[in-house]
Amino acid sequence: MNNISTKNVYKSFKHDSEDMHVLEDINISINSGDKIAITGESGAGKSTILQLLAGLDKPSKGSTFFDGHAIEDLSEVKKSSIRLNSFGFVYQFHHLLEDLTVFENVLLPQQLKHQNSKEESNDKVNQILDFLGLKSRADFLPWKLSGGEKQRAAIARAIINNPKFLFLDEPTGNLDDKNSYLVQDLIMNIANQYEVALVLSTHDTTFANRMDKVYTINNKRITEV
Repeated sequence: MNNISTKNVYKSFKHDSEDMHVLEDINISINSGDKIAITGESGAGKSTILQLLAGLDKPSKGSTFFDGHAIEDLSEVKKSSIRLNSFGFVYQFHHLLEDLTVFENVLLPQQLKHQNSKEESNDKVNQILDFLGLKSRADFLPWKLSGGEKQRAAIARAIINNPKFLFLDEPTGNLDDKNSYLVQDLIMNIANQYEVALVLSTHDTTFANRMDKVYTINNKRITEV
């Protein structure tokens, strides 16, 4: 069983030469198959926790572990390999590459992995786009997509390499109610279809309550609801 955990993690940022403390004494453990929601007010540190768990940022104090190894102590090559093969990350604003088509955006992690043949990678992209209802948008550039379609394309890119953990930062935060519900259902289906652990930040209490566990950040600390 794969596991991500933090031990006594603190995070602060420099602001006008002063340390701005965001998170204090964070201890959390996430196993394969878990569905975790992290809630809290804007600016509470939800995105920061996701980035720490995914190895995209380093703690100011303490450690983040993946399968027992402190991520911050690993080489850049090893960290990149973990992010490519074991973690998928979906940002609130999707971060699709505007000069690439939907197909090319989703294909990119497969090309970086150098594992499958061109035909196998193309087939995999087509299967995922079909699963996410984006097959007809494969040749579209991102600016031609609706908000919900952009988010689905970002999700497709995040799961193309079959990650063990999928991190989603406010995945429905910029969507209307209709698209929000569609993306929520889609994320739940992905968790079941691809057997991936979900770790998401959200303001939506209804969505959060569909997870196995809900944590909230208050006064820089995290507690299970």
